[in-house]
Amino acid sequence: MVKGNNVDKVSGVLAGLAVVVIWSGWIIISKWGLSHALTVWDVTGIRFLTAALVVFLYSIFNKISLKPLFTLPIITASLCSGTFYVCASLIGLLLSDAANTGVIINGLLPLMCAVIIFVWKRNRLTSTQYVGVLLILLANFLLFTSSGGATLSAFLWLFIATFFIAFYSVSMKIWRIDIKVIMMAVPIINAIFFTPIWFFLPTHLGHAPVSEIVLQGVYQGIVVSICALFCMSYSINKLGAVSASTIMALVPIVSVLLAMVFLQQQVSLQMVVSILICSFGIACYSALQPMLLYLKRYKKGNH
Repeated sequence: MVKGNNVDKVSGVLAGLAVVVIWSGWIIISKWGLSHALTVWDVTGIRFLTAALVVFLYSIFNKISLKPLFTLPIITASLCSGTFYVCASLIGLLLSDAANTGVIINGLLPLMCAVIIFVWKRNRLTSTQYVGVLLILLANFLLFTSSGGATLSAFLWLFIATFFIAFYSVSMKIWRIDIKVIMMAVPIINAIFFTPIWFFLPTHLGHAPVSEIVLQGVYQGIVVSICALFCMSYSINKLGAVSASTIMALVPIVSVLLAMVFLQQQVSLQMVVSILICSFGIACYSALQPMLLYLKRYKKGNH
């Protein structure tokens, strides 16, 4: 039994690490695509159309009805994690460096979730979560004031993106939306919503190399929209939400390393300090309080 639990924990950690790599890679792939032929709207449209096609074919082969997806809570959560989040984050990414995106979104996410939960349910933070929030705010201040930091406009777009993904995260729990339902709903609802709008937005799709379109379609539409979501839900199932979310503290670090390798991004010492503080702040927010409670119970058990 213990051996089985250990295997579950290892597989959960590996799934969480896979999410870290995929999300960090998404920042790099998106930044690369935006610096070449494709626009923000092209990357968004390719993502949702590809994912929707895969999910739609899956529903046909498995005879799954799509009618239950079209309820107000599911539509709202889907748009927040889809079109609203993706467009805002891509605009912010276009205006800033890849490293900044990983720090700002992943750093502000716990704080934004805490604010939304407080307004919605009046739930307050623990003392260790306040420590985590202060560290995250310090990290973002250092990033913003560094020579390679984000501009105000980039920060605002990334802030908006963080709000939408935080609202999605909180609403999933409060509205009790099943992960299998949202995996089907996000691609289909956003494809239906965004595709008509895409026709009226600037596009370079006709001039982009097929290789770029295929890369964005496969990575954005399949790897990020489907594989990452599955790995995240698997990790939460095996480790619990707290432990799984703590692994996400690695995203800013990994995204910076990938940006340095693949985008030749220069990172200042102040940015490095900001990234480390941000990651530690996320860990404090997510895991420090449960860890202290565990140690307290363990100490009492030994006595």
